Amino acid sequence: MSSDHELPRLSSSELSARFGNDEAALRRYRMLVALLREGRAPSEVARTFGVSRESVRRLRHAFEQEGLTALRSRKRGGGHLTRATPLATTIRRELELDPGISSAILWRRVQAQLHEYGQTVPRSTFYRLLTKLRGEALNVVQERTTTAPLREALNALAEDPPLALGQSDLATSLLSDIRDTLQRGRRLQKAMRAAIEQLRPNEAGPVLDDTRWRHYLIIAGEYETGEKRSGLQDALALSASTYSRAKREALNRLAALLPITLNELPPPEPPASLIAPPAPPTIFHREPELEYYAEQLRYGGLVCIWGPTGVGKIDLAAQLASHLQARGQKIVWHTCQSPDDRLDPGLSLLSTLAAALALHGRNELWDLFRAPDVALLPHYTELLAEGVAGRHWTVCVANAHWMTGKAAARIIEVLLQAGQKRDLRLVVVARQLPDWIDSRHWPPLPFPSDTAARQAFLRRVDEQLADPYAMDTHTLSALHNRVNELLATIPIESLKMLSPEHITQILTTLRPVEHVVDTLRAALYAPHAQQMGGHQMQEDREKH
Repeated sequence: MSSDHELPRLSSSELSARFGNDEAALRRYRMLVALLREGRAPSEVARTFGVSRESVRRLRHAFEQEGLTALRSRKRGGGHLTRATPLATTIRRELELDPGISSAILWRRVQAQLHEYGQTVPRSTFYRLLTKLRGEALNVVQERTTTAPLREALNALAEDPPLALGQSDLATSLLSDIRDTLQRGRRLQKAMRAAIEQLRPNEAGPVLDDTRWRHYLIIAGEYETGEKRSGLQDALALSASTYSRAKREALNRLAALLPITLNELPPPEPPASLIAPPAPPTIFHREPELEYYAEQLRYGGLVCIWGPTGVGKIDLAAQLASHLQARGQKIVWHTCQSPDDRLDPGLSLLSTLAAALALHGRNELWDLFRAPDVALLPHYTELLAEGVAGRHWTVCVANAHWMTGKAAARIIEVLLQAGQKRDLRLVVVARQLPDWIDSRHWPPLPFPSDTAARQAFLRRVDEQLADPYAMDTHTLSALHNRVNELLATIPIESLKMLSPEHITQILTTLRPVEHVVDTLRAALYAPHAQQMGGHQMQEDREKH
């Protein structure tokens, strides 16, 4: 090879200045680098670049004869743009400086600038190039407008925690159903990283030789590893315009992939705030009412706080929830929405219960709520009943007067059944007393300012607290079930082995269930009946 045509080392900027947008010329240069500088065999070069060995031989021969000039493309038509001639370069630069410039003024400016270099400009060539370049500029603006939310989101991709990403326009448009900003940001972050990974080619050649790598390396480099554009451009041996075009193509691909990757992600974990009770009031002066409801909940597993708007039902329920939480008990709070809402009130409550289960490792029901369907109600309730078994939660349902419809009735039924098994306790807050609750045992909550009504309410409260065994049918049914469970595990005969103190404790706890009390007393006193006189036996009974 002639020394006049030794292959020079050219940086990306030097390649861009020499070959402009001539991608074929840049490819030929890389082939010669592999052949002449790296010393790779012609067959290997041909295989890497996807050409024949004869093409490699002809390229080498042409370079030996003409030098770098032999690398330029010699296509007819469009040659000015391909070769980045002075005419095309001047028009492009003037349009970048003044996109709205008139064609006549631009024509005069281009003529004046090229005249200094001794070049003439055919009017027809000028207008043909101007039409193409204005079209390119319009496409770029349209693409940037389309991908603007994606660019904004990509700039916030590396942030941790991704709060800015969760607040972005892209997040609010794609994930409008997720209200929590941090959760929305984390979900979008996962989807974007999955979409970027899909830009990576599965089967491709060496990075610098295969154009399929460009999209992935540009997006991942700029937005995930934080590399500078100039560094990536040099590393990929791309001109500025080629790099910009590849980046636009990558953004368009990413925008198309993102909805797919979002749909493929598993349902997001529910936020803990979804089941959290509201904060208790800072000033609270209703301790007797709180004690009453806490005691009723402890004995019967059911409480109904009801009354007209303004009596402080929610504040009292929130204080009760805080009281229970301070004692280590788990609270699941749900506020029913107006029936005008699109979601069925029963399914809305079920969604909250599904969230509570998901937060404790049972995701089956929560996963189904990507698209809730009333037709699946039997399956939902079956999963709910399985999930709440043995949980020992307290479920608070506020605004329960809006719990109407088939789904609501079925969910309440599941909760009541779980209450009878002592798996759950239920607090109902409503404007009217639900028809499935006995009105005789739950007086309406009076206004705090109504002194007479409050005193009457507290007198009734005192009476019930003084006799905690005056319980409603729901409580008695729950106690019956509890006693049956106890008797199934402890035969009656074994009760005679208990100490008198232990039996006294059981009698106190199970006093409302008279037949159980009689069984326990018989087990305690039968062995002594023949030895003790009637008077002594009566004293012992009164004592115990």
